[in-house]
Amino acid sequence: MKKMITIMAILFAVSGLAVIPLTGGSADAADGSEEVKMTNSVGTTVTFSEPAQKVASLGLSFTTTLLELGCKERIVMIDNYSAPPGSGLTELEGVASFPVSTGEQIAQLLANGEGGFDKNRDVVFIYGYSYHANAIKAMETLGLKVVTFYPTNYDMGMDMVNKMGAILGLKEKAGEITYAMQAATVKYLAEIYNAEVPLDERIKAAYVSYSGGTLRVGNINSYSVVLMKLAGGINVADDPTMTGSALTSYQVDDTFFVQQQIDVIFLDPYYAGTPDEFRADKNIADDVRIYKLTMIMNQYGPTSMDGIEFMATAMYPEVFGEPDDDGGGGGGDDKMIYIAAVAVVISVIAVAYVALRR
Repeated sequence: MKKMITIMAILFAVSGLAVIPLTGGSADAADGSEEVKMTNSVGTTVTFSEPAQKVASLGLSFTTTLLELGCKERIVMIDNYSAPPGSGLTELEGVASFPVSTGEQIAQLLANGEGGFDKNRDVVFIYGYSYHANAIKAMETLGLKVVTFYPTNYDMGMDMVNKMGAILGLKEKAGEITYAMQAATVKYLAEIYNAEVPLDERIKAAYVSYSGGTLRVGNINSYSVVLMKLAGGINVADDPTMTGSALTSYQVDDTFFVQQQIDVIFLDPYYAGTPDEFRADKNIADDVRIYKLTMIMNQYGPTSMDGIEFMATAMYPEVFGEPDDDGGGGGGDDKMIYIAAVAVVISVIAVAYVALRR
């Protein structure tokens, strides 16, 4: 019966893979020669009659996606969270960076042609958060093409990649990346299945963050928890009975780590201390493994794959090998990752089908 449940879980993941959209929803994705029109997350319709050549990237998810798309030389401005050394994106040394809160200054610089930016052709990518409203308004007032995204899950992150690719005339490359992202949603679960790790021996894990100095754990809507589950982990903090923002994370005290059976703890990258300091502060048992994620692992977009891979190796080193010392996860060619992962998925479907027929 346990084997049957495991097989059905993998088949469910595979079936979900097939229905994830590859194109950009409200964006009319072009191949670089056609007009691209999209309605962004704040309700503004933006039209591009030709591919944008220069980009202001005001969000780390956008910046990492642009780098994966091969657009390093197109980036004229980044937000302070994308700037090295904090972001780890050392290739962006020297690129102008600003806090999004300085929206009027950013708008004026771009309108004046910062780094060759052409407001009639080029694009500003920014999160569509309510606290960015003033910055967005300042940019739109000066006639900038502002495209906002407000992703809240893995599928929306893939949709973001496709839309960005369409705007930049890189639809095919964006498609390769999202195929790889799709494959990552089943790759590690499939390999755990192939390694014959039973459900009752799956790793129990928790994602821990701090908000305003308050200790919190990730719940079912937490993006980091979603990645952790795709890596084969079981979230000990899942509580679907909660409501509102508590479905993303909720406050706990130090007794949480005593009351729960935990194998692995993943720390939010904004936690100021080290894993050893967290262990000592919370008096956590030595047999609990603790890892701190990097900033780029938690981002919507291609580097989500790094987060999944790092978590999988951290939880199942006997299956995937030890995690990288720098916490970076894997890189490599996106298409090759996709091809390899699809091969794994096909083999799992075949094994599952035979097993179900018996």
